[in-house]
Amino acid sequence: MSDWQGFSPLNDFTGPLLDNLKRHPKRIVFPEGEDVRVLRVSQRFVEEQAGAPILLGRREVITRMAEMNGISLKFVRIIEPEKSSDLQMFCDRYERAEQMFGNGLPMNTREIVSEPVHFAAMMVLYGQADAIVAGNMKRVASVFRAVNKYRQDPVPTKPLFAISIVLVPEFSKKFGGRGVYFLADTGVNPEPTVENMAYFAVETANMLGKSVRVAMLSASTSGSVPELAADRTRAAAALAKSMVQKDCLNNEISIEGEIQIDAALSSDSYSVRVHRNSMLQPSEVWVFPTLDAADISKKLLCMMPSVYNYGLILGGLLFPIAQLPRLTDEDRMFGTALVVGNEAIKFHLLYPQGVAPLY
Repeated sequence: MSDWQGFSPLNDFTGPLLDNLKRHPKRIVFPEGEDVRVLRVSQRFVEEQAGAPILLGRREVITRMAEMNGISLKFVRIIEPEKSSDLQMFCDRYERAEQMFGNGLPMNTREIVSEPVHFAAMMVLYGQADAIVAGNMKRVASVFRAVNKYRQDPVPTKPLFAISIVLVPEFSKKFGGRGVYFLADTGVNPEPTVENMAYFAVETANMLGKSVRVAMLSASTSGSVPELAADRTRAAAALAKSMVQKDCLNNEISIEGEIQIDAALSSDSYSVRVHRNSMLQPSEVWVFPTLDAADISKKLLCMMPSVYNYGLILGGLLFPIAQLPRLTDEDRMFGTALVVGNEAIKFHLLYPQGVAPLY
Protein backbone atom coordinates (compact mmCIF):
# COMPACT_ATOMS: atom_id res chain seq x y z
CA MET A 1 0.00 0.00 0.00
CA SER A 2 1.18 3.54 -0.74
CA ASP A 3 1.56 6.17 1.96
CA TRP A 4 -0.18 8.70 -0.33
CA GLN A 5 2.46 11.36 0.09
CA GLY A 6 1.14 14.55 -1.49
CA PHE A 7 -2.49 13.70 -0.73
CA SER A 8 -4.30 15.27 2.22
CA PRO A 9 -5.90 12.95 4.78
CA LEU A 10 -9.51 11.98 4.22
CA ASN A 11 -11.90 14.47 5.81
CA ASP A 12 -15.46 14.52 7.15
CA PHE A 13 -16.78 14.72 3.59
CA THR A 14 -14.51 12.37 1.62
CA GLY A 15 -14.19 9.70 4.32
CA PRO A 16 -17.86 8.59 4.19
CA LEU A 17 -17.81 8.77 0.37
CA LEU A 18 -14.87 6.37 0.24
CA ASP A 19 -16.49 4.02 2.76
CA ASN A 20 -19.61 3.89 0.61
CA LEU A 21 -17.64 3.20 -2.57
CA LYS A 22 -15.74 0.38 -0.88
CA ARG A 23 -19.12 -1.29 -0.46
CA HIS A 24 -20.24 -0.40 -4.00
CA PRO A 25 -17.12 0.03 -6.21
CA LYS A 26 -17.58 1.89 -9.47
CA ARG A 27 -15.76 2.30 -12.79
CA ILE A 28 -14.57 5.89 -13.28
CA VAL A 29 -13.38 6.88 -16.75
CA PHE A 30 -10.77 9.63 -17.11
CA PRO A 31 -10.82 10.89 -20.72
CA GLU A 32 -7.49 12.73 -20.32
CA GLY A 33 -5.52 9.72 -19.16
CA GLU A 34 -2.09 10.98 -20.25
CA ASP A 35 -1.66 12.97 -17.04
CA VAL A 36 0.52 11.95 -14.11
CA ARG A 37 -2.09 13.34 -11.70
CA VAL A 38 -4.66 10.94 -13.16
CA LEU A 39 -2.22 8.04 -12.78
CA ARG A 40 -1.62 8.82 -9.09
CA VAL A 41 -5.34 9.19 -8.43
CA SER A 42 -6.04 5.93 -10.29
CA GLN A 43 -3.48 4.04 -8.22
CA ARG A 44 -5.03 5.34 -5.03
CA PHE A 45 -8.55 4.58 -6.27
CA VAL A 46 -7.54 0.95 -6.81
CA GLU A 47 -5.59 0.55 -3.58
CA GLU A 48 -8.40 2.09 -1.54
CA GLN A 49 -10.75 -0.46 -3.20
CA ALA A 50 -13.05 2.32 -4.41
CA GLY A 51 -13.37 0.94 -7.92
CA ALA A 52 -11.69 0.41 -11.27
CA PRO A 53 -10.31 3.43 -13.15
CA ILE A 54 -10.43 3.56 -16.96
CA LEU A 55 -7.91 5.80 -18.69
CA LEU A 56 -8.34 6.99 -22.28
CA GLY A 57 -5.14 7.72 -24.18
CA ARG A 58 -2.12 6.22 -25.87
CA ARG A 59 -1.12 3.06 -24.05
CA GLU A 60 2.61 3.49 -24.60
CA VAL A 61 2.54 7.07 -23.29
CA ILE A 62 0.56 6.16 -20.17
CA THR A 63 2.66 3.09 -19.32
CA ARG A 64 5.91 4.98 -19.85
CA MET A 65 4.68 7.84 -17.64
CA ALA A 66 3.72 5.36 -14.92
CA GLU A 67 7.12 3.65 -15.05
CA MET A 68 8.99 6.96 -14.85
CA ASN A 69 7.01 8.01 -11.76
CA GLY A 70 6.87 4.66 -9.97
CA ILE A 71 3.08 4.40 -10.29
CA SER A 72 1.28 1.06 -10.39
CA LEU A 73 -1.32 0.50 -13.11
CA LYS A 74 -2.57 -2.73 -11.59
CA PHE A 75 -6.33 -3.07 -12.24
CA VAL A 76 -6.27 0.17 -14.26
CA ARG A 77 -7.75 -0.26 -17.73
CA ILE A 78 -6.31 1.73 -20.66
CA ILE A 79 -8.31 2.28 -23.86
CA GLU A 80 -7.23 3.96 -27.08
CA PRO A 81 -10.53 5.23 -28.55
CA GLU A 82 -9.31 5.17 -32.19
CA LYS A 83 -8.40 1.48 -31.86
CA SER A 84 -11.42 0.36 -29.81
CA SER A 85 -13.65 -2.40 -31.19
CA ASP A 86 -16.63 -0.43 -29.86
CA LEU A 87 -15.90 2.69 -31.89
CA GLN A 88 -18.21 1.80 -34.79
CA MET A 89 -21.09 0.99 -32.43
CA PHE A 90 -20.59 4.34 -30.72
CA CYS A 91 -20.51 6.11 -34.10
CA ASP A 92 -23.81 4.49 -35.10
CA ARG A 93 -25.36 5.63 -31.81
CA TYR A 94 -24.09 9.17 -32.30
CA GLU A 95 -25.51 9.37 -35.82
CA ARG A 96 -28.93 8.16 -34.61
CA ALA A 97 -28.97 10.89 -32.00
CA GLU A 98 -27.97 13.55 -34.53
CA GLN A 99 -30.76 12.45 -36.88
CA MET A 100 -33.26 12.49 -34.04
CA PHE A 101 -32.30 16.09 -33.28
CA GLY A 102 -32.73 16.97 -36.96
CA ASN A 103 -29.05 17.70 -37.51
CA GLY A 104 -28.51 15.22 -40.34
CA LEU A 105 -25.54 12.88 -40.64
CA PRO A 106 -22.25 14.52 -39.60
CA MET A 107 -19.39 14.23 -42.09
CA ASN A 108 -16.79 13.44 -39.42
CA THR A 109 -18.58 11.08 -37.02
CA ARG A 110 -15.54 8.91 -36.38
CA GLU A 111 -13.38 11.92 -35.56
CA ILE A 112 -16.01 13.33 -33.17
CA VAL A 113 -16.69 10.07 -31.32
CA SER A 114 -12.97 9.26 -31.04
CA GLU A 115 -12.54 12.49 -29.07
CA PRO A 116 -11.99 11.26 -25.48
CA VAL A 117 -14.90 13.02 -23.72
CA HIS A 118 -17.37 11.90 -26.42
CA PHE A 119 -15.99 8.36 -26.22
CA ALA A 120 -16.24 8.36 -22.41
CA ALA A 121 -19.85 9.52 -22.62
CA MET A 122 -20.66 6.63 -24.95
CA MET A 123 -19.01 4.19 -22.55
CA VAL A 124 -21.28 5.33 -19.72
CA LEU A 125 -24.37 5.37 -21.96
CA TYR A 126 -23.69 1.72 -22.87
CA GLY A 127 -22.95 0.61 -19.31
CA GLN A 128 -19.20 0.13 -19.85
CA ALA A 129 -18.34 2.72 -17.19
CA ASP A 130 -20.23 4.38 -14.35
CA ALA A 131 -19.05 8.01 -14.21
CA ILE A 132 -16.65 10.49 -15.83
CA VAL A 133 -14.01 12.87 -14.46
CA ALA A 134 -12.84 15.18 -17.24
CA GLY A 135 -11.29 18.56 -17.94
CA ASN A 136 -7.88 18.21 -16.30
CA MET A 137 -6.19 18.88 -19.65
CA LYS A 138 -9.00 20.65 -21.56
CA ARG A 139 -10.78 23.98 -21.51
CA VAL A 140 -14.08 24.01 -19.64
CA ALA A 141 -16.07 24.91 -22.76
CA SER A 142 -14.79 21.86 -24.69
CA VAL A 143 -16.13 19.46 -22.06
CA PHE A 144 -19.47 21.28 -21.88
CA ARG A 145 -19.85 21.12 -25.66
CA ALA A 146 -19.06 17.41 -25.74
CA VAL A 147 -21.63 16.37 -23.11
CA ASN A 148 -24.29 19.02 -23.70
CA LYS A 149 -26.35 16.77 -25.98
CA TYR A 150 -26.59 13.98 -23.38
CA ARG A 151 -29.40 15.58 -21.40
CA GLN A 152 -31.96 13.96 -19.10
CA ASP A 153 -34.53 15.70 -21.29
CA PRO A 154 -33.99 14.92 -25.01
CA VAL A 155 -35.63 18.28 -25.82
CA PRO A 156 -33.39 20.36 -23.55
CA THR A 157 -35.73 22.75 -21.77
CA LYS A 158 -33.64 22.55 -18.61
CA PRO A 159 -30.10 23.95 -18.67
CA LEU A 160 -26.84 22.24 -18.00
CA PHE A 161 -25.44 23.60 -14.73
CA ALA A 162 -22.49 23.07 -12.41
CA ILE A 163 -22.26 22.36 -8.69
CA SER A 164 -19.18 23.08 -6.59
CA ILE A 165 -18.85 21.29 -3.26
CA VAL A 166 -16.89 23.24 -0.65
CA LEU A 167 -15.78 21.95 2.75
CA VAL A 168 -15.16 24.82 5.21
CA PRO A 169 -14.24 23.37 8.64
CA GLU A 170 -14.16 26.85 10.23
CA PHE A 171 -17.82 27.38 9.33
CA SER A 172 -18.74 24.10 10.95
CA LYS A 173 -17.11 25.21 14.20
CA LYS A 174 -18.75 28.64 14.10
CA PHE A 175 -22.21 27.91 12.70
CA GLY A 176 -22.76 24.19 13.28
CA GLY A 177 -23.55 21.54 10.71
CA ARG A 178 -20.95 19.59 8.72
CA GLY A 179 -19.37 22.61 7.05
CA VAL A 180 -20.07 21.09 3.62
CA TYR A 181 -21.82 23.36 1.13
CA PHE A 182 -23.18 22.74 -2.37
CA LEU A 183 -22.97 25.84 -4.59
CA ALA A 184 -24.97 26.25 -7.82
CA ASP A 185 -24.61 27.33 -10.57
CA THR A 186 -20.85 27.90 -10.47
CA GLY A 187 -19.87 27.23 -14.05
CA VAL A 188 -22.37 27.60 -16.89
CA ASN A 189 -25.21 30.15 -16.82
CA PRO A 190 -24.21 33.85 -16.55
CA GLU A 191 -27.65 35.07 -15.41
CA PRO A 192 -30.03 32.19 -14.76
CA THR A 193 -33.77 32.72 -15.14
CA VAL A 194 -36.31 32.26 -12.36
CA GLU A 195 -37.06 28.79 -13.71
CA ASN A 196 -33.37 27.95 -13.93
CA MET A 197 -32.67 28.92 -10.32
CA ALA A 198 -35.62 26.91 -9.02
CA TYR A 199 -34.42 23.90 -11.02
CA PHE A 200 -30.86 24.28 -9.65
CA ALA A 201 -32.23 24.42 -6.11
CA VAL A 202 -34.30 21.25 -6.29
CA GLU A 203 -31.81 19.21 -8.34
CA THR A 204 -28.88 20.13 -6.08
CA ALA A 205 -30.90 19.35 -2.94
CA ASN A 206 -31.76 15.94 -4.41
CA MET A 207 -28.03 15.13 -4.56
CA LEU A 208 -27.86 15.12 -0.77
CA GLY A 209 -30.60 12.54 -0.31
CA LYS A 210 -31.67 13.68 3.18
CA SER A 211 -33.18 16.64 5.00
CA VAL A 212 -31.71 19.65 3.19
CA ARG A 213 -31.89 23.41 3.70
CA VAL A 214 -31.58 25.46 0.50
CA ALA A 215 -30.73 29.18 0.51
CA MET A 216 -31.71 31.24 -2.53
CA LEU A 217 -29.03 33.90 -2.06
CA SER A 218 -29.37 37.62 -2.63
CA ALA A 219 -28.21 41.00 -1.32
CA SER A 220 -31.68 41.20 0.23
CA THR A 221 -33.63 39.19 2.81
CA SER A 222 -37.41 39.15 2.50
CA GLY A 223 -37.49 42.38 0.51
CA SER A 224 -35.10 44.33 2.73
CA VAL A 225 -33.32 45.80 -0.29
CA PRO A 226 -35.79 46.45 -3.14
CA GLU A 227 -33.98 45.68 -6.39
CA LEU A 228 -34.52 43.62 -9.55
CA ALA A 229 -32.09 40.79 -8.73
CA ALA A 230 -33.80 40.23 -5.38
CA ASP A 231 -37.21 40.13 -7.09
CA ARG A 232 -35.91 37.45 -9.44
CA THR A 233 -34.48 35.41 -6.57
CA ARG A 234 -37.69 35.80 -4.56
CA ALA A 235 -39.71 34.47 -7.49
CA ALA A 236 -37.27 31.56 -7.93
CA ALA A 237 -37.64 30.66 -4.25
CA ALA A 238 -41.43 30.65 -4.57
CA LEU A 239 -41.25 28.44 -7.66
CA ALA A 240 -38.80 26.05 -5.97
CA LYS A 241 -41.13 25.74 -2.98
CA SER A 242 -44.03 24.87 -5.29
CA MET A 243 -41.88 22.24 -7.04
CA VAL A 244 -40.93 20.71 -3.70
CA GLN A 245 -44.58 20.66 -2.62
CA LYS A 246 -45.71 19.12 -5.91
CA ASP A 247 -43.17 16.30 -5.49
CA CYS A 248 -44.20 15.82 -1.82
CA LEU A 249 -40.69 16.62 -0.62
CA ASN A 250 -41.64 19.22 2.01
CA ASN A 251 -40.24 17.06 4.80
CA GLU A 252 -36.94 16.59 2.95
CA ILE A 253 -36.21 19.97 1.32
CA SER A 254 -36.63 23.38 2.94
CA ILE A 255 -36.29 26.46 0.70
CA GLU A 256 -35.28 29.85 2.16
CA GLY A 257 -35.27 32.97 0.07
CA GLU A 258 -34.50 35.42 -0.95
CA ILE A 259 -31.93 35.49 1.84
CA GLN A 260 -28.53 37.01 2.56
CA ILE A 261 -25.56 34.71 3.09
CA ASP A 262 -25.06 35.59 6.77
CA ALA A 263 -28.68 34.73 7.52
CA ALA A 264 -28.31 31.47 5.59
CA LEU A 265 -25.40 30.46 7.81
CA SER A 266 -25.74 32.15 11.19
CA SER A 267 -28.58 31.38 13.56
CA ASP A 268 -28.24 34.83 15.15
CA SER A 269 -28.35 36.64 11.80
CA TYR A 270 -31.29 34.51 10.72
CA SER A 271 -33.42 35.48 13.72
CA VAL A 272 -32.66 39.19 13.16
CA ARG A 273 -33.10 39.32 9.37
CA VAL A 274 -35.94 36.84 8.94
CA HIS A 275 -37.74 37.78 12.19
CA ARG A 276 -38.44 34.17 13.04
CA ASN A 277 -37.08 31.73 15.57
CA SER A 278 -33.51 30.69 14.94
CA MET A 279 -32.92 27.98 12.36
CA LEU A 280 -31.70 24.60 13.57
CA GLN A 281 -28.91 24.17 10.97
CA PRO A 282 -27.21 26.41 8.38
CA SER A 283 -28.22 26.04 4.74
CA GLU A 284 -26.18 23.40 2.91
CA VAL A 285 -27.23 24.35 -0.63
CA TRP A 286 -26.54 27.87 -1.90
CA VAL A 287 -28.17 29.00 -5.14
CA PHE A 288 -26.67 32.20 -6.59
CA PRO A 289 -28.45 34.86 -8.66
CA THR A 290 -25.57 35.20 -11.15
CA LEU A 291 -22.47 33.33 -12.23
CA ASP A 292 -20.37 36.33 -11.23
CA ALA A 293 -21.58 36.13 -7.64
CA ALA A 294 -21.09 32.36 -7.55
CA ASP A 295 -17.58 32.39 -9.00
CA ILE A 296 -16.34 35.23 -6.77
CA SER A 297 -17.81 33.63 -3.64
CA LYS A 298 -16.38 30.20 -4.43
CA LYS A 299 -12.90 31.51 -5.16
CA LEU A 300 -12.82 33.65 -2.02
CA LEU A 301 -13.83 30.64 0.06
CA CYS A 302 -11.19 28.47 -1.58
CA MET A 303 -8.44 30.98 -0.76
CA MET A 304 -9.06 30.32 2.94
CA PRO A 305 -6.74 27.82 4.63
CA SER A 306 -8.12 24.33 5.30
CA VAL A 307 -10.87 24.71 2.67
CA TYR A 308 -11.42 21.88 0.19
CA ASN A 309 -13.25 22.27 -3.13
CA TYR A 310 -14.65 19.42 -5.25
CA GLY A 311 -16.31 19.54 -8.67
CA LEU A 312 -17.62 21.02 -10.88
CA ILE A 313 -20.32 18.34 -10.82
CA LEU A 314 -22.47 18.77 -13.93
CA GLY A 315 -26.22 18.55 -13.40
CA GLY A 316 -29.03 17.78 -15.84
CA LEU A 317 -27.20 15.01 -17.74
CA LEU A 318 -27.91 11.34 -18.32
CA PHE A 319 -24.92 10.20 -16.26
CA PRO A 320 -22.62 11.37 -13.44
CA ILE A 321 -19.79 13.58 -14.70
CA ALA A 322 -17.44 16.14 -13.20
CA GLN A 323 -15.50 18.92 -14.91
CA LEU A 324 -12.17 19.75 -13.26
CA PRO A 325 -10.04 22.85 -13.86
CA ARG A 326 -6.73 22.31 -15.64
CA LEU A 327 -4.83 23.49 -12.55
CA THR A 328 -6.46 20.91 -10.29
CA ASP A 329 -4.38 18.84 -7.87
CA GLU A 330 -4.58 15.15 -6.96
CA ASP A 331 -6.56 15.88 -3.78
CA ARG A 332 -9.36 17.61 -5.63
CA MET A 333 -9.32 15.04 -8.44
CA PHE A 334 -9.54 12.11 -6.02
CA GLY A 335 -12.30 13.74 -3.96
CA THR A 336 -14.24 14.61 -7.10
CA ALA A 337 -13.93 11.02 -8.34
CA LEU A 338 -15.39 9.88 -5.01
CA VAL A 339 -18.32 12.27 -5.50
CA VAL A 340 -19.23 11.07 -9.01
CA GLY A 341 -18.69 7.47 -7.91
CA ASN A 342 -21.28 7.97 -5.19
CA GLU A 343 -23.61 9.64 -7.70
CA ALA A 344 -23.19 6.51 -9.83
CA ILE A 345 -24.39 4.40 -6.89
CA LYS A 346 -27.63 6.42 -6.85
CA PHE A 347 -27.84 6.14 -10.64
CA HIS A 348 -27.71 2.35 -10.46
CA LEU A 349 -30.58 2.34 -8.00
CA LEU A 350 -32.66 4.11 -10.68
CA TYR A 351 -31.30 2.00 -13.56
CA PRO A 352 -30.39 -1.47 -12.18
CA GLN A 353 -29.13 -2.61 -15.60
CA GLY A 354 -26.46 0.09 -15.38
CA VAL A 355 -27.45 1.64 -18.70
CA ALA A 356 -28.80 5.16 -19.13
CA PRO A 357 -32.05 5.57 -21.09
CA LEU A 358 -31.13 6.08 -24.73
CA TYR A 359 -33.30 8.48 -26.67
